[in-house]
Amino acid sequence: MSDLLLKSFLSAIGFLTILPAPQEKEWDPALYGRAGAWYPAVGAILGLLIGLFFALGSRFIPASVAAALTVIGWVVLSGGLHWDGLSDCCDGFFYAGTPEKRLAIMKDVNHGTFAVMGIVLTLLLKFSGIMALDPGKSIILFPLIAALSRWSILWMLRQPVISPNGMASSLKENLPRSACWLAAILPLALIILTKWTGVCLLALAAVINLLIGLMARRKVGGINGDVLGLTVEVTEALLVAAAAGLAGLY
Repeated sequence: MSDLLLKSFLSAIGFLTILPAPQEKEWDPALYGRAGAWYPAVGAILGLLIGLFFALGSRFIPASVAAALTVIGWVVLSGGLHWDGLSDCCDGFFYAGTPEKRLAIMKDVNHGTFAVMGIVLTLLLKFSGIMALDPGKSIILFPLIAALSRWSILWMLRQPVISPNGMASSLKENLPRSACWLAAILPLALIILTKWTGVCLLALAAVINLLIGLMARRKVGGINGDVLGLTVEVTEALLVAAAAGLAGLY
């Protein structure tokens, strides 16, 4: 692995997880953009760790406890990165006002009722899906789900970006043209391993990405970092729930 590829890989790990990874001392927008191609791979690593934890934990403790600890571990390992975006979007999108007012609400550091509801319901959905899933299958399904959720970030960047100075804008400007397709290699490999379950999860992820993109454009005129966070968490929760029902195909 070349020095540039290694740096971009470590940058992606440092940004998306709390796993120890050496980082550049100064912010490098170009490196940040190149790291985007590694997002699904980092997601797969995260999913594998979570899947192993759930599979092993389920052997020694009740399924409900293992599922709850798995959800907690999922949040902790990702550094809670995307949950703020989820909560901000819930507060802003469901406000019955102008797009400008919705954006102002999303920038507010305080969280309202819709934010709390969104977080609780998303956690509940993820917990229910994990609890209903065969622990043995989580070792391959969780990496796929986490990879697809973070691949969705790259596809969401095809939507108009609201702020020219935000993280989403910086990522979009510096993301290599081939990043979406290079990032597809690992998710597609995992889809082959999971057969029709993987195909169905890919199709569902595409639909979720499309619907969130349409909602973001309708509510606030485009996307920002918060919408990217919402995309990851909602996609992940819905795919986990769907996997519990589709696992019979794998």
